[in-house]
Amino acid sequence: MSKLLNTIKKMKLDYFISGTSNKETILFVHGAGANASQFEKQYQFFSDRYKVVSLSIRGHGGSPLPSPNVTPLYSLEHNVNDIIGLIEKLKLDNIHYVGNSTGGVLGYIVCTRMADRFLSLTTFGTTGQMTLPAWSAGMVSAYDAFMIKLFRNKYLAFTAGYAVKSKEAKEKVFQMFLKAADAIPHLRAHLVNYNFLAEIEKLPIPYYLIQCEYDKDINKALKTTLEAMSKNDKAEVVQLKGAGHIANLDKPDEFNQLLLQIITEKIIDTKR
Repeated sequence: MSKLLNTIKKMKLDYFISGTSNKETILFVHGAGANASQFEKQYQFFSDRYKVVSLSIRGHGGSPLPSPNVTPLYSLEHNVNDIIGLIEKLKLDNIHYVGNSTGGVLGYIVCTRMADRFLSLTTFGTTGQMTLPAWSAGMVSAYDAFMIKLFRNKYLAFTAGYAVKSKEAKEKVFQMFLKAADAIPHLRAHLVNYNFLAEIEKLPIPYYLIQCEYDKDINKALKTTLEAMSKNDKAEVVQLKGAGHIANLDKPDEFNQLLLQIITEKIIDTKR
């Protein structure tokens, strides 16, 4: 089921919800360029025992572009407020937050601010700190905008191929990226420099980081995140073989089984 939500800031968000009669919720939040449909196979697997919700952040999927469509309106703070607005609108509680890439970054903030509503946080394709110079944000955004304007299909297809491994997954990601083409440069400007290590150290709920074998850029950037996790006895690292940046599309069955183990606290093979 797809609906539209008016948040406090009048931003309409597209979201999907299934398993509405179940007590516990799994809230899926995607990364830059993707949308709520990324988690279709998770609806099918989880909705018989969990309420399953995923949203498309502003400018992605069926969620409209902010007006005006400018970089400041894609800040992490704006996106966090959108997610909190959805949680409050749907009166969600007993939530397992699952965030991919940017969705995981937003999860650090949301779960810190509303810890009493959450049972766990799981991220994949996410690092808790990014250390590119702050001044590079404009360059990253301008490069994306230039490439999308002149070489839209080739650039987005290349980027999709870098994010996942399987042919089917690449086509799915490419189609999602096409829908978000006018939002990607603006959102990515907010992802070059951030630091949520303190939030990771102090998260009062269980935190699981799924480390994916082929997500090489993120894996190279995880050193400080893993150090922060080592200071939190509620934090664990879990390995997923054969998957890239968007793991739930690369290895949907393996991802579903692993996530089920996580949220039912039956993980037996973890690694720092």
